[in-house]
Amino acid sequence: MISLLTTASMMAGIVESRFPLPFPGMRLGVANIFILTALLLSGPADATAVTLMKLALSFMLTGNVAATLCSVGGHACSLPVIVALYLLFPDDLSIPAISTAGAFAFNFGQVATIATTFRAPGVFAYLPPLLLVAAVTGFSIGYAAEAIAERLSVISAK
Repeated sequence: MISLLTTASMMAGIVESRFPLPFPGMRLGVANIFILTALLLSGPADATAVTLMKLALSFMLTGNVAATLCSVGGHACSLPVIVALYLLFPDDLSIPAISTAGAFAFNFGQVATIATTFRAPGVFAYLPPLLLVAAVTGFSIGYAAEAIAERLSVISAK
């Protein structure tokens, strides 16, 4: 299951990177559907494994250091947020709400990584439009992950 989710996450990220969006570097985060799915199906360790393998394999395939640094920074902020919210508030927060918080954290981590790595603090001005998009995409990603996890749990139970 981890291999399947890692592959799906990588492929979603690769396909998504081919489509232009309104702001340079902006992405919808479709690959995160499969990280959340791993969290829902088998917990934090597997979500972390999918994340780390996706990061490593994506770097090996693309060799893009800047994109990898941004992704590492985003996931370093996002993964702890989604795991903590999932574990601490299982009955109080929906998966789309947890995903939205993760999307906010990812964007902050990505911008902070760019600001510190390239010594460009002005990049934080880019955060408001990113967070606006993250509100919509984070919710949608969470909803999709929830639906996929439900389907996969039914299939794996047979």
